[in-house]
Amino acid sequence: MLPPAILLVDDDEDYLDIVNRALRREGLDVEVHMTRTGAGALAMLGVDGASTPGRPNIVAAFVDLNMPGLDGWEVLRRVRADGRLHWLPVVMVSSSARPEDVQHSYELGANSYLVKRFEKDAAASDLALAVRYWLRVNRPPARAVAS
Repeated sequence: MLPPAILLVDDDEDYLDIVNRALRREGLDVEVHMTRTGAGALAMLGVDGASTPGRPNIVAAFVDLNMPGLDGWEVLRRVRADGRLHWLPVVMVSSSARPEDVQHSYELGANSYLVKRFEKDAAASDLALAVRYWLRVNRPPARAVAS
């Protein structure tokens, strides 16, 4: 059986690196898949007729809101439209704390909205805490078998 995995989607390579190090420090038994684009996220999840099937062990996706090309909202829309993935927890991650961005994310089906903090280690520790929640605290429903 594959260990649980998370998907981190952010166009900021430094942020991805910082978060990955924080997750290792936390000692979480989780595979971390990273991509810097919305299209890469959809491919990893097997959405939109991707040439490869999605990774079945991804238990949550953490998606940056503002990325060039496909933004986080479009990734969220497509994940929610895919009947095989409607159950997947999607956490929107953004430097924006604008109420309208938070509201729109929930209207599109986000499970959570995390505002990036830029104080030393704050962004990474917040995301590590969120990952810990989705891995250890949350109990998802049984996944429906794709028909």
